[in-house]
Amino acid sequence: MTNSTQHPNGHRPTIAVYGATGHTGGYVLHELRRRSLTPILVGRNATRLQVAAAAAGLPDAEIRLANLDDPATLTTALTDADVVISTLPAYVAFGEPVLAAAIAAGAHYTDTSGEQLFLRKVFDEYGPRAEAASVTILGGITNSNLPGDLLGHLAAREVAAPAEVVMSLVTRGEGGGSRGSAETVLAGLDWFRSGGWHFADGALRTGPIDRHALMTFPGDADPTVVAKFQQPPVLTIPRHTDVSFVAGVVEADMLAQLAGFTPELLDALPEPSTDLRYELVLDAIGADGTAVRGVLTGPDAYRDTAIMAVEAATRLATDDLKPGALAPAEAFDPTEFLNSLAGHDITWQITPVR
Repeated sequence: MTNSTQHPNGHRPTIAVYGATGHTGGYVLHELRRRSLTPILVGRNATRLQVAAAAAGLPDAEIRLANLDDPATLTTALTDADVVISTLPAYVAFGEPVLAAAIAAGAHYTDTSGEQLFLRKVFDEYGPRAEAASVTILGGITNSNLPGDLLGHLAAREVAAPAEVVMSLVTRGEGGGSRGSAETVLAGLDWFRSGGWHFADGALRTGPIDRHALMTFPGDADPTVVAKFQQPPVLTIPRHTDVSFVAGVVEADMLAQLAGFTPELLDALPEPSTDLRYELVLDAIGADGTAVRGVLTGPDAYRDTAIMAVEAATRLATDDLKPGALAPAEAFDPTEFLNSLAGHDITWQITPVR
């Protein structure tokens, strides 16, 4: 695998971004500029796209207008792109048109979705279409989904198979989520409240889980009460790793806050602060009871999501990957990819649990 932004045929990859005017989209543009890549910005509002490009120091970025409800124009706008990065909110409501247009345009695709329901569609409905079009799609590249999948792959191999895996994203900063994140939760509120799927006995299952009600997070003296929470790696880890059980959990108090979440709260949300530190914590328990813990730590959830998405996109353009829908660990060497993030103060480790 390579961390180069040079395409094998000699030209620098052309990357189109849909959703560049959002919070994560802005970070994506800054990261592309840092890599000396000038993207194509695609969206419905030329003024907002121009403002986003200027803010990222990309005044020469090409802007192409296309609405999500106009498939032909959207496909044309994505033509000539090597890779498409979608940074929309609420993929269950808005994500499919960009994905479908990317495949129709013959472009590889990645996104920053965090929804199990959308990722299931990526694999089941769009994976065969991508394979037929000889393009690769990687859904759900976020600061929790990508490391969750890669750490799950690595940690499970440190214990006796089949492994049992549980993961949680722990907020360490004082900042709150973006409006886009809130729109995502609102669009799939019932699914988020229910905890979504977990993997057990060879299948995805809904309903409560009968284990992992407590987790002691790094640096904490006492365990935290947790509850099942929808995590996309529940869908991806079983694709490449011998597991008996995979679930996501979150602090129970945080999940309880969703009970009172309403559309009216969106207008009152402030912009995220700069203190968005986090830890992705993943425990793998072997069939013989031995256990290891993987932890990835980063300084900013949204910035790091953008960095991971751009890293994935450049590799889609430069690496010879199998067509179709892939999980991160099916596309990349997990250790090498995680190590490539060190220059951004994103660190990881896997240690035995005593």
